Amino acid sequence: MDLIEREIIKEEPREIPTEDELRDFRGLVNEWIKMEDQIRKLSIAVRERKVHLKALSDNIQKFMSRYGYDNLNTNQGRILHSIRKTKEPIKLTEIKEALLEKGHLTGEQIFKELFESERPVKETTSIRRVVPKISMNLDL
Repeated sequence: MDLIEREIIKEEPREIPTEDELRDFRGLVNEWIKMEDQIRKLSIAVRERKVHLKALSDNIQKFMSRYGYDNLNTNQGRILHSIRKTKEPIKLTEIKEALLEKGHLTGEQIFKELFESERPVKETTSIRRVVPKISMNLDL
């Protein structure tokens, strides 16, 4: 007896579905496939719209920063433009190099040198829309 025959013998007899159950099952599978296809198409559409939104945001940011607009009031809410200056992050390679070069120092001293040293500052610009909240409470 080979392996396949032994597995067949060990299997318990399975229940056979009726025609109605098979028809219902096929309907469920078809509905599931349609739903999954719709989700895929919608996620592609969302990605495309996000790319378009990013391009529009860049143009709006350039305009607002060029002409000094930090706050625009629209019918659909306010658009806020902000510029944030932050120090560039310390890279892992810089930490490794500092540990190798300054191994005679303690961890606290290396930490102070790394984090208290002058690092380049970069500007990050962003825009966001603030939609006013509508209260559904009726104060009588």
